Amino acid sequence: MLEQRQYPILEFDSCSSAVIEPLNFIKSIDMAECCVISFFRDIIEMKNNNGQLKQVETIHSETLDIPIYETMYNGKRVALVLGFLGSAGSAALLEELIAFGCKKFIVCGGAGVLQKDIAVGHLIIPTSAVRDEGVSYHYIEPSREVECNKEIVEVIEREFNKDGIKYLKAKTWTTDALYRETKEKVSLRISEGCVTVEMEAAAFFAVAKFRNVALGQILYCGDDLSGDEWDERLWNGRKDIRENLVDLSIKICSKL
Repeated sequence: MLEQRQYPILEFDSCSSAVIEPLNFIKSIDMAECCVISFFRDIIEMKNNNGQLKQVETIHSETLDIPIYETMYNGKRVALVLGFLGSAGSAALLEELIAFGCKKFIVCGGAGVLQKDIAVGHLIIPTSAVRDEGVSYHYIEPSREVECNKEIVEVIEREFNKDGIKYLKAKTWTTDALYRETKEKVSLRISEGCVTVEMEAAAFFAVAKFRNVALGQILYCGDDLSGDEWDERLWNGRKDIRENLVDLSIKICSKL
């Protein structure tokens, strides 16, 4: 019998099976084992319009459908999928991609910075995430942080060094509450070593650990939350950086 706790979020159940499992309604198909999840919709649409992608499946939901595309890199198939904003949607997306047959993942997307001197477009390899969201608590036991797979971090780092790409390895803060990133909360996260803030990393790391799949993440530094006022820094207009990051993620994923 599961013990009732003071807060429902702490009632972790270690049972490996749930009432609804992705494999109950998803049949594994001939899917690329390597998959890039990117939050850069404009780049995916551009690649598709240019004939670089082939749609092989669709992730269905009540509110929208997300195409699963495939591309080739050095003769190897790599899936490319648009990310679902937020931890809950991201966890479900990852679950269904695993059910389809994907086993190795690189996630790339933007993040807010908590240090003003980090330039727009600088790349961060998150090594761990503060679990200020809800999904991860249903996959692994409660803890303050969840680590990224160290071996995948090493692969990403090795490829960055090989290509001469500047980067930081750092802790990120994953939150569900985009509009509740208060000054005091930001200060607290900075004090515990967080360099970025986003909405998905902790969920991705926890699901990957639970399902025993390889997953790493690359964050593209965008807006600035370190000051008294939010600075958008026109981060979503840097199309060249975003396109290069998707291509880089495809290359790295193919080598996992």
